[in-house]
Amino acid sequence: MVKGLSGMFLGLVLIGFGTSVVASEGLQTEITEKDLQIIDQLVRIAEKNSYQVREAKSTMGVNAFLDVVSIELSPSQSSTKYRTPDFYSEDERSFSVSLTIDPIKIFSTINQIPVMEGRLREIKQQTRLAVIKRYLAYLQARQASKIAAYRMQKFPEGERIASNVSLGSSQQLHNADYVVAATHMLNKNAEEKIALEELAAAVGLSSQEMINVLHGGD
Repeated sequence: MVKGLSGMFLGLVLIGFGTSVVASEGLQTEITEKDLQIIDQLVRIAEKNSYQVREAKSTMGVNAFLDVVSIELSPSQSSTKYRTPDFYSEDERSFSVSLTIDPIKIFSTINQIPVMEGRLREIKQQTRLAVIKRYLAYLQARQASKIAAYRMQKFPEGERIASNVSLGSSQQLHNADYVVAATHMLNKNAEEKIALEELAAAVGLSSQEMINVLHGGD
């Protein structure tokens, strides 16, 4: 039991030490202008990486008129005979191109353009909403990690997570409040990590790329 808890606390040092440093930043009480700028940046990246957005844009482009115009390429061959003392013939090969436009399909496609535009707008709105939800969830998880780090500060220096005292000492493990606080902090750090991964997935980036974007202006 003691050995298992010691391993848990060791993992907490690796995951939670950074959060203890972040805790000095203070708590956030509102969505800032910087948050809005980050959200806009993430939305642009998400739209660029979204195959659904790219597909909708492609449907509105040249692909929308593929059924309207048909092109037919026909090879032909002709032979010309010349009446000369040597009498010879000459073969010529050529290609003919025929272009057919269906006016009914043209009007039908034009009428579908507003629908296509609406579909693209809907996909972009859904993408933006998904990014906003994941970003706010990440902010909340990050703040919860800070609060958990604050609560650890009420323990003596020898019992703090980032201290140099052996984490497996019986004194710590028999302190129920410390065990609860440490476990809570580990859980909040794990939730923050999951929230970051979910945000990265919504945008279409790796977790490291997401960290670079989030802290690019720091």
